[in-house]
Amino acid sequence: MESKEQRSALAGILVSRFAYSINWYTTAAPAIYLIARAYGEPLALDGLIASFFFLAVAIFQLPAGAIARIIGSKRTAFTGLMLLSIFSIASPFAPNFEVLLLFRFIAGAGAALYFGPAVGVLSHFFVSGERTGVIGLYNASFQLGAGATLLIWPYLDVKIGWQSAVILGGVICLASALLMRSSVKLKFEGHERSRGSLLQVLRNRKIWFVALGFVGCWGTETAASQYMVQYSEQVLHLHPLYAGLLSSLILFLGIPGGAAAARLERRSGMRRALIATTVAFSLSLLLFTLNTVVAAVAGSMLAGALFTSAVTLTYSLPAKLPEVEPASIPLAVSLVNFLQVLGGFWVPTLFGFMVYRYGFTLTWIAMALISIVFLPFYLTLKI
Repeated sequence: MESKEQRSALAGILVSRFAYSINWYTTAAPAIYLIARAYGEPLALDGLIASFFFLAVAIFQLPAGAIARIIGSKRTAFTGLMLLSIFSIASPFAPNFEVLLLFRFIAGAGAALYFGPAVGVLSHFFVSGERTGVIGLYNASFQLGAGATLLIWPYLDVKIGWQSAVILGGVICLASALLMRSSVKLKFEGHERSRGSLLQVLRNRKIWFVALGFVGCWGTETAASQYMVQYSEQVLHLHPLYAGLLSSLILFLGIPGGAAAARLERRSGMRRALIATTVAFSLSLLLFTLNTVVAAVAGSMLAGALFTSAVTLTYSLPAKLPEVEPASIPLAVSLVNFLQVLGGFWVPTLFGFMVYRYGFTLTWIAMALISIVFLPFYLTLKI
């Protein structure tokens, strides 16, 4: 039975994770086109807004894990949320496109400081056998927030303007940071620098392989989520409301996917579960090439559930490895995310470029190939 402190910590992390995810997608379509127009930039460059954010998410993953060892997971996660909030609120006030990219980069750095340390906070309250399930809820909370953003924010972009909509996302994140700070009852758990333990994590082959095997899936799911509204309106000719509903499916269906990850691991083992979910995710993207509403709905549902199951497994493995000490869990999880984001941050830009030059059908085929090309890392993984 969970204790009061466990429930309070879990609630604080899940609420902040929900608010954190909002600020990943407040600049997604259709806002991304409104922003490009407002700054007089060509649509071919609109993917840079997402790419600068994801580049910072990647670059600051390892520093986040190292900082968490020194000042503690809770303090690091809180600092990250504050940066994400402040620079999301500041983004609409950028005087030019270059400064906007800088603000999104700093917001991405804040997102990186939150991610791994937040998993570290959960690891302090839940033992190894409970972590896959808890991390599944952690990822499901992200999918819920992201899905809600893709559903609601296109409406807000039209009604109150993209500037106010982006600011609102930042304000929600700021409130969640204060809530997390008060609900997580965790004393200072920082540790002195230990080069040996840090190197042990950074050299761990299992962590590297589980991360690299998912690089393609991470990039293609992020790109699909960013551009699903555009695909729905331009190819399927859906009303903006229904386009938002379809785009949110790929994220909302991640909720049961995250919850199912622990069951998949128990039944099939970590390696088989990773291979099965990666292959199935890749195949689900091909449904979008049929260019029908029924196929798109099925593709969104399958891709969302499979992606979140797979990503939950990739984040739970480092938190369960016996050779990774508790203080190094944020670093281990951050290493996984670092490799995934750095390996896949360019995919949204490629997606936008390919759609502009070749159309959606060839782009979806390319995404399916990218998502599966890293599978050999899982085939050689021994866990």
